[in-house]
Amino acid sequence: MSLRPLLGLVLCALIALGLAFPDTSQAMDDKQIDCPGLYEAGDYRAAAACFEALEQSGTHNGHLLYNLGNAWYRAGDPARALLAYRRASLYLPRDGDLAANLESVRGQTKDDLDPPDTRSTLASTLLGPYDALSQRELLLVGGIAWALFMLLLAWRTRRELPYGLGLVLLTGSVAVFGLVGGGARSYQTSHSPIAVVLSPEVTVRSGRDVRSTDLVRLHAGAEVRALEEHDDWTQVLLSNGTRGWLPRESLGLVQPLP
Repeated sequence: MSLRPLLGLVLCALIALGLAFPDTSQAMDDKQIDCPGLYEAGDYRAAAACFEALEQSGTHNGHLLYNLGNAWYRAGDPARALLAYRRASLYLPRDGDLAANLESVRGQTKDDLDPPDTRSTLASTLLGPYDALSQRELLLVGGIAWALFMLLLAWRTRRELPYGLGLVLLTGSVAVFGLVGGGARSYQTSHSPIAVVLSPEVTVRSGRDVRSTDLVRLHAGAEVRALEEHDDWTQVLLSNGTRGWLPRESLGLVQPLP
């Protein structure tokens, strides 16, 4: 069995991964120079609008969203700051300053409600590697490990390889972790994302009707999980198990822009 076709296939796969998941975590480019200028001048709402316009125009990275969160925080809107910080964490899951700002702004919310993605100590320990990587990083790790797995597997069919079986199992396990983890992260953020309440006060109702039963009242900055959208309503799940409906316009979803 010749390795040359396999090597070509692996190389193409890695190039495709690189093209499909370009680096979105680079520092801001020169187009964004006016936004920091507005921020430094103290016009925080204008700076926030500037950062949002840049994202709408195609600039997608965690640094922009981090600065957007800072701008909304200085503008006196902690709920939108929290939303921006949470969206930035999709790109920068290990950023210490971002984590500190997120916890600080959470402390200013009115509702005594844990985020719906809060894990137990055991789950946090077991899923630490998964939580520490962004979706792009998971897919890149999985893609590279899969390429190595295929190379090692092909090599073992031709000649002996020291610790060959162990290396094959290791790279295969890492490939499954990265690719399945990246797919799971993508599914979760698109089908059941975290949502942040942006309205000053809103009532979770039992149905998609203002005449339905009131379940609980939430305030700006409360974090819930969005389960389903129907017309102008979103079904949400609170960390305490309460499930109900909120007006869609009252929520901001923790998702990357298309």
